[in-house]
Amino acid sequence: MLERELAKIIMAEKGKLYRVGGCVRDELMGNEPQDIDYCIVGMVKKNFKTLFPAAIEVGKSFPVFRINIDGKSCEIAFARTERKVGSGYRGFKVASNPKITIEEDLKRRDTTINSMAKDCLTGEILDPYQGQADLAKKVLRATSTHFVEDPVRALRLASQAARFGFSIDPDTFALAKTMGVELALEPVERFLTELTKVLTQAAQPAEFLRVLADLELLAITFPVLASLDKVGFTKLLGQLDKVAMIAGQAKIRFATLGLSLSKEQLASWNQQMTLPSDWLNAANSVRQVALLLQQTSAENYWQVLNSLRRGSLNIAEFMLINQGLGLSKLDFGLFQATLMNTTVPIPQELVGKEIQAYIKKIQIQTLETLIKKT
Repeated sequence: MLERELAKIIMAEKGKLYRVGGCVRDELMGNEPQDIDYCIVGMVKKNFKTLFPAAIEVGKSFPVFRINIDGKSCEIAFARTERKVGSGYRGFKVASNPKITIEEDLKRRDTTINSMAKDCLTGEILDPYQGQADLAKKVLRATSTHFVEDPVRALRLASQAARFGFSIDPDTFALAKTMGVELALEPVERFLTELTKVLTQAAQPAEFLRVLADLELLAITFPVLASLDKVGFTKLLGQLDKVAMIAGQAKIRFATLGLSLSKEQLASWNQQMTLPSDWLNAANSVRQVALLLQQTSAENYWQVLNSLRRGSLNIAEFMLINQGLGLSKLDFGLFQATLMNTTVPIPQELVGKEIQAYIKKIQIQTLETLIKKT
């Protein structure tokens, strides 16, 4: 179904359909929205289900439907208000009825740049909390004091600062700084979700960690990083951003952290929250390669190539990290290609492990020759 067709049907039932949240923000910033979320005002769930029987209801706390719009699976929610009655992001009492206005719905959202709506029929932008002005100023500001009611909003604030390169309004910063106690009670999966967004989308992902440190929330969200001394933490941030300028893949960016964290620290992080296995393995691979590169020998370089050939991080991915950080001036891509294209004749008298040892010996000799030519 087309968006405009859907909006007309809803209007005929005295309702209104709006685009809301991040998709409106992205459009105003000149970016293609990744997901489009909708909000209905002035209609009850029963009528919607009758009009659109193919829509699939999801969620338990409030009515949300998944429906195909313009060829994409989208979420439609009904305008609602929230009242804090307990701790954490589940501690809300939600009210949804046709009398709730779009302005009331937008007020419950986190920052002003996410608290805008677009009328799906007229294209009018509804901006009751001056989100467009904050977009122009590149400032993140809490929509209201309700910001503190969901502790993960502090984490999202740091995420938005990194992803959009925006500064944080001082009053909003002060609010976020008070949210540590409740944030500590949140599921760690929510921390990993924001980290993944940052590593995937932010041009300077280190800003996410820097802001969390400034908010005194890093020890709650990512304690392994908080355990680093000031020099080590600053170095980690710098290396992360240098690699991020060259590589956009989350795995490669995370792998850079292996240069600052020990195997034990990475294991501890994984114990706190289950990290994607390819991230964890890549970080350990980078750490191991960096240690091998400390001694300039052909045998160590052979071990580097062998590690990258078999591990989670391949030669091309390591070379991106190397390009950003200058760990070695040697062209390991050339080394690998040369070894793969070199035929090693095996003496007939060799058997079993002797063959492997012989091939290794010849390959190391080949590397020694290449290094001298470099």
